[in-house]
Amino acid sequence: MAGVTEGSGVQTTTRRRALRKLATFMAGSPLLAPALLSQAQTTAQPGGRQGGADQAGRQAGPGQPGRQGGGGRGDRTDVIRPPAYHDEIMKVINLHEFEAVARKKLSIQAYDYIAAGAGDENTLQANREAFGHYWIRRKVMVDVSKVDTSLELLGHRLEHPILLGPVGPKNLLNPDGDRLTSLGAHQAKALVVGATPNVVQELAKENNAPMWWGAALGHRNQAEAVTWAKRNEDNGATALCVTVDYPYAGARDRPSRDKWEAEWSRTGNYSTSDGHVDFQAGMLDPYTPNLTWEWMKWVRGASKLPIVVKGILTAEDAKLALENGAQAIVVSNHGARTLDGMGGTLDALPEVVEAVNGRVPVLVDGGVRRGGDIIKAMALGASAILIGRPYLWGLGAFGQEGVQRVIELLHGELRIALALSGAVDLKGAGNRALIRPAWKAYKA
Repeated sequence: MAGVTEGSGVQTTTRRRALRKLATFMAGSPLLAPALLSQAQTTAQPGGRQGGADQAGRQAGPGQPGRQGGGGRGDRTDVIRPPAYHDEIMKVINLHEFEAVARKKLSIQAYDYIAAGAGDENTLQANREAFGHYWIRRKVMVDVSKVDTSLELLGHRLEHPILLGPVGPKNLLNPDGDRLTSLGAHQAKALVVGATPNVVQELAKENNAPMWWGAALGHRNQAEAVTWAKRNEDNGATALCVTVDYPYAGARDRPSRDKWEAEWSRTGNYSTSDGHVDFQAGMLDPYTPNLTWEWMKWVRGASKLPIVVKGILTAEDAKLALENGAQAIVVSNHGARTLDGMGGTLDALPEVVEAVNGRVPVLVDGGVRRGGDIIKAMALGASAILIGRPYLWGLGAFGQEGVQRVIELLHGELRIALALSGAVDLKGAGNRALIRPAWKAYKA
Protein backbone atom coordinates (compact mmCIF):
# COMPACT_ATOMS: atom_id res chain seq x y z
CA MET A 1 0.00 0.00 0.00
CA ALA A 2 2.90 2.31 0.75
CA GLY A 3 4.04 2.07 -2.86
CA VAL A 4 0.60 2.94 -4.16
CA THR A 5 0.42 6.00 -1.88
CA GLU A 6 3.81 7.22 -3.09
CA GLY A 7 2.80 6.75 -6.73
CA SER A 8 -0.43 8.65 -6.19
CA GLY A 9 1.50 11.56 -4.67
CA VAL A 10 3.79 11.74 -7.71
CA GLN A 11 0.79 11.68 -10.03
CA THR A 12 -0.94 14.43 -8.05
CA THR A 13 2.17 16.63 -8.15
CA THR A 14 2.54 16.06 -11.89
CA ARG A 15 -1.11 16.90 -12.45
CA ARG A 16 -0.75 20.13 -10.49
CA ARG A 17 2.24 21.18 -12.58
CA ALA A 18 0.43 20.33 -15.80
CA LEU A 19 -2.58 22.40 -14.79
CA ARG A 20 -0.39 25.34 -13.84
CA LYS A 21 1.41 25.20 -17.19
CA LEU A 22 -1.90 24.96 -19.02
CA ALA A 23 -3.32 27.91 -17.06
CA THR A 24 -0.24 29.98 -17.88
CA PHE A 25 -0.47 29.09 -21.56
CA MET A 26 -4.17 29.91 -21.74
CA ALA A 27 -4.02 33.10 -19.65
CA GLY A 28 -4.43 35.18 -22.78
CA SER A 29 -7.97 33.89 -23.31
CA PRO A 30 -10.69 36.04 -21.69
CA LEU A 31 -13.02 33.02 -21.75
CA LEU A 32 -10.77 30.25 -20.46
CA ALA A 33 -8.24 31.98 -18.22
CA PRO A 34 -10.43 32.53 -15.13
CA ALA A 35 -11.72 28.93 -15.10
CA LEU A 36 -8.29 27.40 -15.68
CA LEU A 37 -6.60 29.51 -13.05
CA SER A 38 -9.34 28.72 -10.54
CA GLN A 39 -9.00 25.00 -11.19
CA ALA A 40 -5.23 25.15 -10.89
CA GLN A 41 -5.40 27.03 -7.60
CA THR A 42 -8.09 24.72 -6.18
CA THR A 43 -6.03 21.66 -6.99
CA ALA A 44 -2.81 23.20 -5.70
CA GLN A 45 -4.20 24.21 -2.30
CA PRO A 46 -4.22 21.74 0.60
CA GLY A 47 -7.58 20.00 0.93
CA GLY A 48 -8.72 21.36 -2.42
CA ARG A 49 -9.78 24.77 -1.02
CA GLN A 50 -10.83 27.18 -3.75
CA GLY A 51 -8.90 30.42 -4.19
CA GLY A 52 -10.64 33.77 -3.92
CA ALA A 53 -11.79 36.01 -6.74
CA ASP A 54 -8.64 38.11 -6.55
CA GLN A 55 -6.54 35.00 -7.09
CA ALA A 56 -8.58 33.53 -9.90
CA GLY A 57 -9.15 36.83 -11.71
CA ARG A 58 -12.33 37.63 -13.63
CA GLN A 59 -13.68 37.97 -17.10
CA ALA A 60 -14.74 41.42 -18.18
CA GLY A 61 -18.34 42.09 -19.08
CA PRO A 62 -19.65 44.59 -21.63
CA GLY A 63 -18.49 48.11 -20.87
CA GLN A 64 -16.14 46.92 -18.15
CA PRO A 65 -12.41 46.47 -18.83
CA GLY A 66 -11.00 43.34 -17.22
CA ARG A 67 -7.79 43.10 -15.23
CA GLN A 68 -6.24 39.66 -14.89
CA GLY A 69 -3.32 38.94 -12.60
CA GLY A 70 -1.33 35.79 -12.01
CA GLY A 71 -0.77 33.46 -14.90
CA GLY A 72 2.23 31.85 -13.25
CA ARG A 73 4.66 34.56 -14.35
CA GLY A 74 5.58 35.84 -10.93
CA ASP A 75 5.38 39.52 -10.02
CA ARG A 76 3.90 41.22 -13.11
CA THR A 77 1.67 44.05 -14.17
CA ASP A 78 -2.01 43.12 -14.37
CA VAL A 79 -3.35 42.33 -17.81
CA ILE A 80 -5.84 44.93 -19.05
CA ARG A 81 -8.45 43.38 -21.30
CA PRO A 82 -11.00 45.22 -23.42
CA PRO A 83 -14.59 44.38 -22.47
CA ALA A 84 -16.07 41.14 -23.80
CA TYR A 85 -19.23 40.96 -25.92
CA HIS A 86 -21.16 38.23 -27.69
CA ASP A 87 -19.31 35.84 -29.97
CA GLU A 88 -20.07 37.58 -33.27
CA ILE A 89 -18.50 40.84 -32.10
CA MET A 90 -15.52 39.11 -30.49
CA LYS A 91 -14.65 37.48 -33.83
CA VAL A 92 -13.78 40.95 -35.14
CA ILE A 93 -10.25 41.53 -33.88
CA ASN A 94 -9.20 44.81 -35.50
CA LEU A 95 -10.73 47.94 -37.02
CA HIS A 96 -10.23 46.80 -40.62
CA GLU A 97 -12.58 43.85 -40.16
CA PHE A 98 -15.65 45.86 -39.13
CA GLU A 99 -16.13 47.10 -42.69
CA ALA A 100 -16.72 43.62 -44.14
CA VAL A 101 -19.29 42.80 -41.45
CA ALA A 102 -21.12 46.09 -41.93
CA ARG A 103 -21.11 45.70 -45.71
CA LYS A 104 -23.11 42.48 -45.46
CA LYS A 105 -25.77 44.22 -43.38
CA LEU A 106 -26.10 47.46 -45.36
CA SER A 107 -27.66 48.31 -48.69
CA ILE A 108 -25.31 48.88 -51.62
CA GLN A 109 -26.25 52.56 -51.61
CA ALA A 110 -25.52 53.03 -47.91
CA TYR A 111 -22.20 51.18 -48.09
CA ASP A 112 -21.07 53.11 -51.17
CA TYR A 113 -21.99 56.45 -49.61
CA ILE A 114 -19.79 55.84 -46.55
CA ALA A 115 -16.93 54.03 -48.26
CA ALA A 116 -16.51 56.35 -51.24
CA GLY A 117 -13.68 58.80 -51.68
CA ALA A 118 -13.54 61.52 -54.31
CA GLY A 119 -12.48 60.90 -57.90
CA ASP A 120 -10.11 57.96 -58.38
CA GLU A 121 -9.81 57.73 -54.58
CA ASN A 122 -6.07 58.42 -54.69
CA THR A 123 -6.33 60.63 -51.61
CA LEU A 124 -8.37 57.99 -49.82
CA GLN A 125 -5.55 55.53 -50.44
CA ALA A 126 -2.93 58.14 -49.52
CA ASN A 127 -4.49 58.68 -46.09
CA ARG A 128 -3.85 55.08 -45.15
CA GLU A 129 -0.51 54.72 -46.95
CA ALA A 130 0.95 57.76 -45.18
CA PHE A 131 1.35 55.75 -41.99
CA GLY A 132 3.74 53.46 -43.86
CA HIS A 133 5.99 56.43 -44.57
CA TYR A 134 7.39 56.28 -41.01
CA TRP A 135 9.04 53.59 -38.90
CA ILE A 136 8.94 53.55 -35.11
CA ARG A 137 12.30 53.74 -33.32
CA ARG A 138 11.52 51.82 -30.16
CA LYS A 139 13.36 52.29 -26.87
CA VAL A 140 14.18 49.32 -24.64
CA MET A 141 15.10 48.90 -20.98
CA VAL A 142 12.47 51.50 -20.07
CA ASP A 143 10.07 51.06 -17.16
CA VAL A 144 6.73 50.68 -18.92
CA SER A 145 4.84 49.11 -16.02
CA LYS A 146 2.43 52.07 -15.90
CA VAL A 147 1.16 52.96 -19.36
CA ASP A 148 -0.92 56.14 -19.47
CA THR A 149 -3.16 57.15 -22.40
CA SER A 150 -4.77 60.18 -20.76
CA LEU A 151 -4.41 63.78 -21.87
CA GLU A 152 -5.80 67.25 -21.35
CA LEU A 153 -7.46 68.90 -24.34
CA LEU A 154 -9.00 72.36 -24.30
CA GLY A 155 -9.27 72.33 -20.52
CA HIS A 156 -10.79 68.86 -20.18
CA ARG A 157 -9.21 65.60 -19.08
CA LEU A 158 -9.69 62.70 -21.47
CA GLU A 159 -8.87 59.04 -20.84
CA HIS A 160 -7.50 58.59 -24.35
CA PRO A 161 -6.85 60.67 -27.50
CA ILE A 162 -9.42 58.89 -29.70
CA LEU A 163 -12.21 61.26 -30.78
CA LEU A 164 -15.21 60.37 -32.92
CA GLY A 165 -15.08 62.75 -35.86
CA PRO A 166 -18.05 64.57 -37.36
CA VAL A 167 -19.73 62.48 -40.04
CA GLY A 168 -22.85 62.61 -42.16
CA PRO A 169 -26.04 60.71 -41.44
CA LYS A 170 -25.34 58.14 -38.73
CA ASN A 171 -28.94 56.99 -39.06
CA LEU A 172 -27.96 55.67 -42.47
CA LEU A 173 -26.06 52.92 -40.63
CA ASN A 174 -28.68 52.35 -37.96
CA PRO A 175 -32.19 53.85 -37.53
CA ASP A 176 -31.15 55.04 -34.06
CA GLY A 177 -27.59 55.85 -35.09
CA ASP A 178 -27.16 59.23 -33.41
CA ARG A 179 -28.25 57.99 -30.01
CA LEU A 180 -26.38 54.67 -30.20
CA THR A 181 -23.18 56.42 -31.24
CA SER A 182 -23.38 58.77 -28.29
CA LEU A 183 -24.14 55.90 -25.89
CA GLY A 184 -21.22 53.89 -27.25
CA ALA A 185 -18.91 56.86 -26.95
CA HIS A 186 -20.01 57.43 -23.37
CA GLN A 187 -19.30 53.81 -22.44
CA ALA A 188 -15.90 53.88 -24.15
CA LYS A 189 -15.11 57.35 -22.80
CA ALA A 190 -14.62 58.96 -26.21
CA LEU A 191 -15.36 62.57 -27.07
CA VAL A 192 -17.88 63.00 -29.91
CA VAL A 193 -17.37 65.79 -32.43
CA GLY A 194 -20.73 66.63 -33.92
CA ALA A 195 -23.15 64.97 -31.52
CA THR A 196 -26.81 65.84 -32.01
CA PRO A 197 -27.74 68.41 -29.31
CA ASN A 198 -31.23 67.15 -28.46
CA VAL A 199 -29.97 63.54 -28.33
CA VAL A 200 -27.15 64.24 -25.88
CA GLN A 201 -29.44 66.46 -23.82
CA GLU A 202 -31.81 63.53 -23.33
CA LEU A 203 -28.91 61.17 -22.55
CA ALA A 204 -27.56 63.65 -20.02
CA LYS A 205 -30.72 63.25 -17.96
CA GLU A 206 -29.69 59.61 -17.43
CA ASN A 207 -25.98 60.41 -17.02
CA ASN A 208 -25.26 58.62 -20.29
CA ALA A 209 -24.06 61.53 -22.39
CA PRO A 210 -20.50 61.68 -23.71
CA MET A 211 -18.35 64.77 -23.74
CA TRP A 212 -18.98 66.45 -27.09
CA TRP A 213 -18.27 69.33 -29.42
CA GLY A 214 -20.72 71.03 -31.72
CA ALA A 215 -19.84 70.68 -35.40
CA ALA A 216 -20.91 72.40 -38.60
CA LEU A 217 -19.83 72.97 -42.21
CA GLY A 218 -20.04 76.71 -41.62
CA HIS A 219 -23.06 78.91 -42.26
CA ARG A 220 -24.20 81.20 -45.02
CA ASN A 221 -24.95 84.15 -42.74
CA GLN A 222 -24.32 85.48 -39.26
CA ALA A 223 -27.82 84.76 -37.93
CA GLU A 224 -27.47 81.04 -38.67
CA ALA A 225 -24.00 80.91 -37.15
CA VAL A 226 -25.07 82.67 -33.96
CA THR A 227 -28.12 80.45 -33.49
CA TRP A 228 -26.03 77.33 -34.01
CA ALA A 229 -23.32 78.42 -31.56
CA LYS A 230 -25.76 79.33 -28.80
CA ARG A 231 -27.80 76.14 -29.21
CA ASN A 232 -24.72 73.94 -28.89
CA GLU A 233 -23.35 75.86 -25.92
CA ASP A 234 -26.72 75.78 -24.14
CA ASN A 235 -26.98 72.02 -24.67
CA GLY A 236 -23.61 71.25 -23.10
CA ALA A 237 -21.02 71.27 -25.87
CA THR A 238 -17.48 71.95 -24.62
CA ALA A 239 -16.16 73.34 -27.94
CA LEU A 240 -17.37 74.36 -31.40
CA CYS A 241 -15.81 72.74 -34.47
CA VAL A 242 -16.18 74.25 -37.92
CA THR A 243 -15.24 72.19 -40.98
CA VAL A 244 -13.89 74.64 -43.54
CA ASP A 245 -13.11 72.37 -46.51
CA TYR A 246 -16.58 71.68 -47.89
CA PRO A 247 -17.85 74.65 -49.91
CA TYR A 248 -19.05 72.17 -52.53
CA ALA A 249 -19.68 68.43 -52.56
CA GLY A 250 -16.87 66.39 -54.06
CA ALA A 251 -17.03 64.32 -57.24
CA ARG A 252 -17.67 60.81 -55.93
CA ASP A 253 -18.21 58.07 -58.47
CA ARG A 254 -19.86 55.50 -56.23
CA PRO A 255 -22.82 57.56 -54.99
CA SER A 256 -23.12 59.15 -58.44
CA ARG A 257 -23.53 55.68 -59.94
CA ASP A 258 -26.13 54.88 -57.28
CA LYS A 259 -27.96 58.18 -57.99
CA TRP A 260 -27.73 58.97 -54.31
CA GLU A 261 -30.49 61.03 -52.69
CA ALA A 262 -30.17 62.64 -49.26
CA GLU A 263 -33.74 61.63 -48.44
CA TRP A 264 -32.61 58.00 -48.33
CA SER A 265 -30.55 58.64 -45.22
CA ARG A 266 -33.65 59.88 -43.42
CA THR A 267 -36.13 57.23 -44.58
CA GLY A 268 -33.96 54.19 -45.28
CA ASN A 269 -36.21 53.57 -48.29
CA TYR A 270 -34.16 53.21 -51.48
CA SER A 271 -37.05 52.15 -53.72
CA THR A 272 -38.60 55.60 -53.96
CA SER A 273 -37.34 58.84 -55.40
CA ASP A 274 -38.19 62.49 -54.86
CA GLY A 275 -36.27 63.43 -57.99
CA HIS A 276 -33.54 65.28 -56.10
CA VAL A 277 -30.27 63.52 -56.86
CA ASP A 278 -27.48 64.72 -54.56
CA PHE A 279 -24.64 63.13 -56.51
CA GLN A 280 -24.38 63.28 -60.26
CA ALA A 281 -21.24 63.11 -62.37
CA GLY A 282 -19.94 66.61 -63.07
CA MET A 283 -22.54 68.35 -60.89
CA LEU A 284 -21.41 71.40 -58.87
CA ASP A 285 -23.43 71.27 -55.64
CA PRO A 286 -22.87 74.17 -53.19
CA TYR A 287 -22.90 73.89 -49.41
CA THR A 288 -21.22 76.99 -47.98
CA PRO A 289 -19.39 78.59 -50.92
CA ASN A 290 -19.33 82.01 -49.25
CA LEU A 291 -17.62 80.79 -46.04
CA THR A 292 -14.71 83.06 -45.04
CA TRP A 293 -12.77 83.86 -41.88
CA GLU A 294 -15.53 86.36 -41.06
CA TRP A 295 -17.43 83.34 -39.69
CA MET A 296 -15.00 83.22 -36.75
CA LYS A 297 -16.05 86.73 -35.67
CA TRP A 298 -19.72 85.82 -35.86
CA VAL A 299 -19.31 82.84 -33.56
CA ARG A 300 -16.80 84.40 -31.21
CA GLY A 301 -19.31 87.13 -30.44
CA ALA A 302 -22.01 84.57 -29.68
CA SER A 303 -20.18 81.99 -27.56
CA LYS A 304 -17.31 81.65 -25.11
CA LEU A 305 -16.55 78.08 -26.16
CA PRO A 306 -13.22 77.27 -27.85
CA ILE A 307 -13.38 77.24 -31.65
CA VAL A 308 -11.76 74.30 -33.45
CA VAL A 309 -11.02 74.72 -37.17
CA LYS A 310 -11.08 71.44 -39.09
CA GLY A 311 -9.82 70.99 -42.64
CA ILE A 312 -6.38 72.65 -42.49
CA LEU A 313 -3.60 71.15 -44.65
CA THR A 314 -1.05 73.96 -45.15
CA ALA A 315 1.11 76.28 -43.07
CA GLU A 316 -0.53 79.32 -44.66
CA ASP A 317 -4.04 78.30 -43.62
CA ALA A 318 -2.83 77.25 -40.18
CA LYS A 319 -1.43 80.72 -39.57
CA LEU A 320 -4.64 82.34 -40.79
CA ALA A 321 -6.66 80.12 -38.47
CA LEU A 322 -4.56 81.27 -35.52
CA GLU A 323 -4.81 84.91 -36.54
CA ASN A 324 -8.59 84.57 -36.60
CA GLY A 325 -8.89 83.02 -33.16
CA ALA A 326 -8.75 79.26 -33.63
CA GLN A 327 -8.02 77.51 -30.33
CA ALA A 328 -7.33 74.14 -31.95
CA ILE A 329 -6.74 72.90 -35.49
CA VAL A 330 -7.63 69.58 -37.13
CA VAL A 331 -5.46 68.49 -40.05
CA SER A 332 -8.03 66.87 -42.32
CA ASN A 333 -8.95 66.32 -45.97
CA HIS A 334 -12.55 65.42 -45.12
CA GLY A 335 -11.94 61.70 -45.28
CA ALA A 336 -10.72 62.14 -48.88
CA ARG A 337 -14.32 62.91 -49.92
CA THR A 338 -13.83 66.36 -51.46
CA LEU A 339 -10.82 66.96 -53.76
CA ASP A 340 -8.91 63.96 -55.06
CA GLY A 341 -5.18 64.42 -55.59
CA MET A 342 -4.32 65.80 -52.16
CA GLY A 343 -1.74 64.00 -50.02
CA GLY A 344 -2.42 61.97 -46.93
CA THR A 345 -3.15 63.94 -43.77
CA LEU A 346 -0.25 62.41 -41.84
CA ASP A 347 2.10 63.76 -44.50
CA ALA A 348 0.55 67.22 -44.11
CA LEU A 349 0.73 67.15 -40.31
CA PRO A 350 4.40 68.25 -39.84
CA GLU A 351 3.90 71.38 -41.96
CA VAL A 352 0.90 72.48 -39.91
CA VAL A 353 2.54 71.62 -36.58
CA GLU A 354 5.61 73.68 -37.49
CA ALA A 355 3.45 76.67 -38.43
CA VAL A 356 1.41 76.47 -35.22
CA ASN A 357 4.59 76.13 -33.13
CA GLY A 358 2.83 74.89 -30.00
CA ARG A 359 0.38 77.77 -29.68
CA VAL A 360 -2.73 75.59 -29.93
CA PRO A 361 -3.38 71.83 -30.06
CA VAL A 362 -3.16 70.22 -33.48
CA LEU A 363 -5.29 67.12 -34.15
CA VAL A 364 -5.38 64.88 -37.21
CA ASP A 365 -7.82 62.49 -38.88
CA GLY A 366 -7.72 60.22 -41.92
CA GLY A 367 -6.57 56.62 -42.15
CA VAL A 368 -6.05 55.82 -38.45
CA ARG A 369 -6.69 52.11 -37.94
CA ARG A 370 -4.05 50.90 -35.47
CA GLY A 371 -2.57 51.89 -32.13
CA GLY A 372 0.80 52.30 -33.81
CA ASP A 373 -0.77 54.86 -36.16
CA ILE A 374 -1.67 56.99 -33.17
CA ILE A 375 1.84 57.14 -31.75
CA LYS A 376 3.20 58.03 -35.20
CA ALA A 377 0.76 60.95 -35.30
CA MET A 378 1.79 61.95 -31.77
CA ALA A 379 5.47 61.83 -32.72
CA LEU A 380 4.74 64.23 -35.59
CA GLY A 381 3.07 66.68 -33.21
CA ALA A 382 -0.59 65.70 -32.96
CA SER A 383 -2.35 66.07 -29.61
CA ALA A 384 -5.17 63.66 -30.51
CA ILE A 385 -6.70 61.85 -33.48
CA LEU A 386 -10.19 61.52 -34.93
CA ILE A 387 -11.76 58.49 -36.57
CA GLY A 388 -14.77 58.43 -38.87
CA ARG A 389 -15.43 55.40 -41.07
CA PRO A 390 -14.22 52.84 -38.46
CA TYR A 391 -16.88 53.71 -35.91
CA LEU A 392 -19.51 53.98 -38.62
CA TRP A 393 -18.69 50.43 -39.71
CA GLY A 394 -18.93 49.40 -36.05
CA LEU A 395 -22.33 51.07 -35.83
CA GLY A 396 -23.55 49.42 -39.01
CA ALA A 397 -22.25 46.01 -37.95
CA PHE A 398 -23.29 45.85 -34.29
CA GLY A 399 -24.98 49.08 -33.21
CA GLN A 400 -23.90 50.65 -29.93
CA GLU A 401 -21.64 47.75 -28.97
CA GLY A 402 -19.94 47.99 -32.34
CA VAL A 403 -19.07 51.63 -31.69
CA GLN A 404 -17.75 50.72 -28.26
CA ARG A 405 -15.72 47.81 -29.58
CA VAL A 406 -14.05 49.98 -32.24
CA ILE A 407 -12.95 52.53 -29.66
CA GLU A 408 -11.91 49.92 -27.12
CA LEU A 409 -9.82 47.92 -29.60
CA LEU A 410 -8.01 51.04 -30.79
CA HIS A 411 -7.49 52.18 -27.20
CA GLY A 412 -6.13 48.74 -26.31
CA GLU A 413 -3.74 48.78 -29.25
CA LEU A 414 -2.59 52.26 -28.22
CA ARG A 415 -1.66 50.92 -24.78
CA ILE A 416 0.31 48.13 -26.42
CA ALA A 417 2.09 50.53 -28.77
CA LEU A 418 3.02 52.92 -25.96
CA ALA A 419 4.41 50.05 -23.92
CA LEU A 420 6.33 48.26 -26.66
CA SER A 421 7.76 51.47 -28.14
CA GLY A 422 9.04 52.59 -24.76
CA ALA A 423 7.04 55.82 -24.98
CA VAL A 424 4.97 54.93 -21.88
CA ASP A 425 2.54 57.85 -22.23
CA LEU A 426 1.37 60.43 -24.75
CA LYS A 427 4.03 62.89 -23.71
CA GLY A 428 6.66 60.27 -24.45
CA ALA A 429 4.99 59.53 -27.78
CA GLY A 430 5.17 63.21 -28.69
CA ASN A 431 8.89 62.94 -29.40
CA ARG A 432 10.01 63.29 -33.01
CA ALA A 433 12.90 60.94 -32.30
CA LEU A 434 10.38 58.11 -31.80
CA ILE A 435 9.97 57.75 -35.58
CA ARG A 436 12.02 58.15 -38.74
CA PRO A 437 11.09 58.34 -42.44
CA ALA A 438 10.84 54.85 -43.85
CA TRP A 439 12.48 55.82 -47.15
CA LYS A 440 15.62 57.31 -45.60
CA ALA A 441 18.58 55.37 -44.24
CA TYR A 442 19.54 56.38 -40.73
CA LYS A 443 22.54 58.65 -40.42
CA ALA A 444 24.18 59.35 -37.07
